[in-house]
Amino acid sequence: MEGTIKVLKAGFGFITAEGQSGDMFFHAKNLVGMEFDSLEEWMNVRYEVGEGNNGKEQALNVEVIQD
Repeated sequence: MEGTIKVLKAGFGFITAEGQSGDMFFHAKNLVGMEFDSLEEWMNVRYEVGEGNNGKEQALNVEVIQD
């Protein structure tokens, strides 16, 4: 899936995707090929939807889409 980083907090954030209801949680440990500190709100990202440790749906294998 593809979306846009909407909010960044300390070590986690939320992605909004067109056509999806609600925002998708992601954790810094699920980033691919980048450090959390290099992210900015409104960056476009690609991710997979999976189950987190708490059993809830979250974004996994999150990577920035390079222009």
